Amino acid sequence: MGKGRRAPSMALAMGVSMFLLSVVASAAQSQGDPAQILAATVATTPRDEPGGNAFVDRVSSKGQGARGLYFTYPHLRRFKPSGIIGLLKRSRMDAAVIDLKDDQGRVSYQTAVEPLAPQIVNSPIDMRAAVRELRDAGVYTIARIVCFNDPSLPKREPDRAILDGRPRYAGKQQPWVSWGTGDTWLNPYDRRNHDLYVQMAKEAESFGFDEVQLDYIRFPVDKGTEFALYQPQTEELRRFVLLDMLRRIDAEIAIPLGVDVFGLAAIRNGDPTGLGQSLGDWTSHVEVFSPMLYVNAMPGWRTDVADRGHVLVKAPSYILRKRLGKGPVIRPFMQAFDNGLGSGFAPKFIVEEITGARSGEADGFLFWNPGANYGVVQRGVAELAFGLMPFPPAGRDTFREQVWASGSHELSPESARDPKYGW
Repeated sequence: MGKGRRAPSMALAMGVSMFLLSVVASAAQSQGDPAQILAATVATTPRDEPGGNAFVDRVSSKGQGARGLYFTYPHLRRFKPSGIIGLLKRSRMDAAVIDLKDDQGRVSYQTAVEPLAPQIVNSPIDMRAAVRELRDAGVYTIARIVCFNDPSLPKREPDRAILDGRPRYAGKQQPWVSWGTGDTWLNPYDRRNHDLYVQMAKEAESFGFDEVQLDYIRFPVDKGTEFALYQPQTEELRRFVLLDMLRRIDAEIAIPLGVDVFGLAAIRNGDPTGLGQSLGDWTSHVEVFSPMLYVNAMPGWRTDVADRGHVLVKAPSYILRKRLGKGPVIRPFMQAFDNGLGSGFAPKFIVEEITGARSGEADGFLFWNPGANYGVVQRGVAELAFGLMPFPPAGRDTFREQVWASGSHELSPESARDPKYGW
């Protein structure tokens, strides 16, 4: 742990005082001691608590049932919005995920977020015009923003980075590098790094996007993290560090907020591995959850079944639905590339994934291909009975409208705790 908690602002201190009695009163019913509960309250109360319905961001009917594809900056640059519209129509899809900032650190438009200016691509997209053209064609638009994984900014400003804590780098401000990807990471404890994505989310809304989608909103977890050094590092629980960022973004935008999460996070209660992705805690601020259900990320999972694509998507979607309830939109990201599948990546696999999402009570789905190559997806969809898309809302849309009309979100059950991460 670090040397101490960040001193709260005057407004935050006043807010904590107002909530102190209710916090202590509820301590007996919790799974932790009062000190932990008070710490959680400090860690998750925004500086300016919004009032009224500030946290209620309705997902449109199209958004609730969205079926979409992910598109890279190079694809959008080359084929323009018209090319995306045509590909979506040929694929019987109605939503596009567009990178504002990707996992290579590229920023695809002329951002006003100063620390990220050096990462703007050479030929930035006129994002406002692109979104307008997509929406005019009936496309549901999703702005993807990669958060803490960043191969560029930590090298320019190592004081923002997770540092390498090995003795030979002591005092050298050497950014830590993921053993899995070779990328550097921004420090999630540093609130300046949260500021970047609060601002980017506001820009996404100003361009007319229907939804903001955050990716890599987590702590790194590969084997090299034993050498990861967080400066600053407070005593805040990891799940509350990320929850605070979500609350801040949610308070600043009036469009739905979505998150990409590990597939395993969908089937785990709480945060047993220290990702910071305790999904039950996020339902007050996140409208859309997209578990990434890829065979290559879970190579040993359910190799015993013939319809592996179906089971791989159905089971986590169903488990997440039961954990989070009817309120959140569950829209899994599904595999549209051959890693981990080889010859098994075929139209039949695409059909299995789609029927798995439907059987697992998802609301829609997204397909991921890192090169935006969706030929196999199109062939799979062509084999699928037309009646299987879109999915029936099964009353979830009615329930959500009632919840939104009341000015609140459905809250999920309290998350499980793990002593390893201070729970």
